[in-house]
Amino acid sequence: MENCDLCDMIIEIWSDIACPFCYLGFKQLELAIVNFREANPNYQNIDIVWKSFQLNPEAEYEPGKTVTQYLCEVKNLSEGQVNQMQSQIVEQGKNYNIDFQFDKTPVTNTQKAHALIHIAQKQGKGNECKIALFNHHFTYGNNVFDHSTLNKIANDLNIDLSPWINPFEDAELLQEIEEDAYAAQQFNIRGVPYFIFNRAYAISGAHGEETFFKVLETVRIKYDQ
Repeated sequence: MENCDLCDMIIEIWSDIACPFCYLGFKQLELAIVNFREANPNYQNIDIVWKSFQLNPEAEYEPGKTVTQYLCEVKNLSEGQVNQMQSQIVEQGKNYNIDFQFDKTPVTNTQKAHALIHIAQKQGKGNECKIALFNHHFTYGNNVFDHSTLNKIANDLNIDLSPWINPFEDAELLQEIEEDAYAAQQFNIRGVPYFIFNRAYAISGAHGEETFFKVLETVRIKYDQ
């Protein structure tokens, strides 16, 4: 997070790369922020702070296994039921230029990806990194636990990994991930995405840009008083 003392608004987002609704929710928030800034020219500084949340910290990468197969096994659902659920998410994604490809989305652990996000945020590239991770996971079907995938994202975004000897396994970065998880417990966050605005208002889920716009306006009115 950079120059947070100069920000008019701080939005903390707990989310996981393996969560399609987290991707949808962020794209909805982005649109809401664009509209909010147009309506409120004085509110141009809106700082987004990414917080780590792992839906399944014990998940392991299984080559060839897709999230569709995983859901059938874990949720005890038929392939048809899972496909119907996913097709609805795919259609929602099209509204935000998200290309969900669940037939090749792998099951994997997201801890190392969260470490990369923490690094990216320190360099002012948190949003770009998060989007890249979402795309590699949901669209390209790449394993975001694999160092080659993470290194490619870092290279594409000019994220400097040199300060860390083992950036994706660094003890301090992993501690930051644990601190995010602890904060989630303190806020009683049980699911993601979860958004906290100026530590005053919170919203859970992906409910559309209109809902996010209303929350932004509510926060503005409170702090303009």
